[in-house]
Amino acid sequence: HRVVASFLDTLALLLRDQSQLTQAEATHRDALAMQRKVLGPGHPYVAASLNNLALVLRDQGKLAEAETTLRDALAMRKRILDAADPDVAVSLYDLAGLLRERGKIIEAEAAIRECLAFREKKLFDDWQTFDARSLLGAVLLDRKDFADAEPLLRSGYEGMKEREEKIPAPIKPRLRETLECLVKLHEAQGQPKEAAEWRK
Repeated sequence: HRVVASFLDTLALLLRDQSQLTQAEATHRDALAMQRKVLGPGHPYVAASLNNLALVLRDQGKLAEAETTLRDALAMRKRILDAADPDVAVSLYDLAGLLRERGKIIEAEAAIRECLAFREKKLFDDWQTFDARSLLGAVLLDRKDFADAEPLLRSGYEGMKEREEKIPAPIKPRLRETLECLVKLHEAQGQPKEAAEWRK
């Protein structure tokens, strides 16, 4: 039943939060199989479960499989949802982060720019918009595009900091990750004073 599948998917998310990744993966796969059977392969819940499964695969270091699964989730969401649906931006963000982790910087930049364009248009004041700016800044830092990376990282950090109470607990480490990027950026530019300020 679709309700059972929904509970399974929620259980898998809780298992992931508890770092029980093997069990989380198995439970996501059970939920996904049930959803495909009950709802059909092109349902939005199937796309959501695919996206969730991809994140568990990423957390286990199964990066190639995670990328394929995320691309499937994104393609499905683009096909069955409105282009302005926030879930499309979620998949774009998750894919950009994974591509960056895999060293596919050009592809990561394209994905996060597409995500950010949506969020700045539809969710301008949301913490997720500033999080997306931060990720784009990190991608540009990887490319050593320091001039364009700095304002994005700074704006991303400051925007998330102002909205920190709205950020879910598992996401809050992104604030620290953005600070670490700012430290790295100033060190790379030979600016030890600025790096020390951000480190502090």
